[in-house]
Amino acid sequence: MEKIIKETFMKSDGTRKVEIFQRENKTFGFEELEFGFEENSCYPVGEYSLAIIDSLDNAIREAEGRVIWLGNPDDHSPKLN
Repeated sequence: MEKIIKETFMKSDGTRKVEIFQRENKTFGFEELEFGFEENSCYPVGEYSLAIIDSLDNAIREAEGRVIWLGNPDDHSPKLN
């Protein structure tokens, strides 16, 4: 199932990001990704992408409640999308 990234939030130190996405069936979800310097790529941490959420706003609220650093506005950049 294809996912379209709707919002991206980057941790202020650049080591993690959260992507809020929409699935083909119009539900939303999110994933926290960590940057692996040795691999030079991002990989998921946690299993948040399994959540089925009804709206973009609710997906953002859910991510802020589950991803500790995202709940702290001083620890991340404004949304990137």
